[in-house]
Amino acid sequence: MKSVIAFVLVCSSFAFAQEPTSTPAEAPSPAPAEPTVSDAPSLPLSAITNPAPVKKEDGGFPKFEYEAYGYISLTQLETFKTVQNLEPIVRRKMDLAEFAFEGEFHLTENSKVEFEVEIEHGGVGTTIEFDPFEEFGEFEQEIEKGGEVVLNEVFYKKTFNNTTLKVGKFPVFISLGSVLTKPHRYPTILASDLEGRMIPLGWTETGVQLERKLGPFTARAGVVTALNSEFFRTYSWVGGGYQRHFETMNADELATLLSIELGSVAKGSGIALAAYRGNSSANRYKMDKLKDSAQVEILTLMGNYKYGNFGISGEWIQGELENSDKVASANASLGGLAKPKAFAPLGSKAVLQAVQLSYDFDPDLTIYTKHEHVNTFADVEGNINKNPRYDVTRKSAGLMWMWDTAAFMKVQYAREKTELFGLPETYQASIAFGFDLDRFEN
Repeated sequence: MKSVIAFVLVCSSFAFAQEPTSTPAEAPSPAPAEPTVSDAPSLPLSAITNPAPVKKEDGGFPKFEYEAYGYISLTQLETFKTVQNLEPIVRRKMDLAEFAFEGEFHLTENSKVEFEVEIEHGGVGTTIEFDPFEEFGEFEQEIEKGGEVVLNEVFYKKTFNNTTLKVGKFPVFISLGSVLTKPHRYPTILASDLEGRMIPLGWTETGVQLERKLGPFTARAGVVTALNSEFFRTYSWVGGGYQRHFETMNADELATLLSIELGSVAKGSGIALAAYRGNSSANRYKMDKLKDSAQVEILTLMGNYKYGNFGISGEWIQGELENSDKVASANASLGGLAKPKAFAPLGSKAVLQAVQLSYDFDPDLTIYTKHEHVNTFADVEGNINKNPRYDVTRKSAGLMWMWDTAAFMKVQYAREKTELFGLPETYQASIAFGFDLDRFEN
């Protein structure tokens, strides 16, 4: 922790040390003599009782800019009554999926504060609290509504020369789902349909990060709060360990982030290599349940590129969980709302591959086809058995139609198959309507 604090102080000192300073070319003119009472002009009483307001900094700062996006979706899909059931049933659902408001307070030409508030599924949210004095420690949950309102991002950003400092809660540069955050930049309804079965979808964490421009490259290095392995589950691997459940985040263990990017993945002209490493055992609430290390290591290669009307994007993600069998054993005996029951087993290795091809008939109409695969039991440890139900292949196709400047309709049809013998292939058909104000800038 001391080294992390020292790192933050060094980053901050370096940021302010790089601020340009002006050296006057000429000696300043002597200050005018103080006027005497007899020299002072007479002022009306209103000028004294109502002084002029303080002016903003030169350049009109602070400035405020905003963007927003959101969508609703209608889906018909085949699913199963229980995890043991092999006969699919057809269900339909509507979802007020997401509304996000993004704001930027520009403090100076080189610094600003960015934030994003998300309203998901039209809801208010839930809060989980941990009571260590209730028997052997219990998780308690207050449910207010089925959705969520969350301050997904809030961070201070300062640019000096070719370097940028971020401090706060910001997106983790680790996958297409956390890089492609503007709906009009990808034709699918979600940037990735399978990322959420392996890692947090739309991942943001609290910490500090430095970015450095090196010609066409961008290098990033950061320190953020690590995951909590108490919420690792079979159906989402380490995705549930994202610390959004509690009012505060445990920071007994921190994680490191490294990435190198050529061009810009977010803008459809780049490729990147990224890595994440952090111990997930020290941030558990019931620390006595797991005394062993539970390092999470994730390595990602991703790209997003457009050549004329043709587009190609894809990613390869590999993750490893240290002592996955011991994590599963510790989680299996958790009490309260965190108890995973049959979803405690975890793989020691998980992989995800995805590739998407698209074609723009015109700037407002894009068609695509996509192939994705995820396996969170690519390898196992101890007495954990591989579960073929979580070895999933998904194929999809569809279109995005920007039927107004910033309003869109997305149509998607997908078929999904697992490696579990006897489990039939299922389909999902979806349509989404939404808007994205960022398109006014592009």
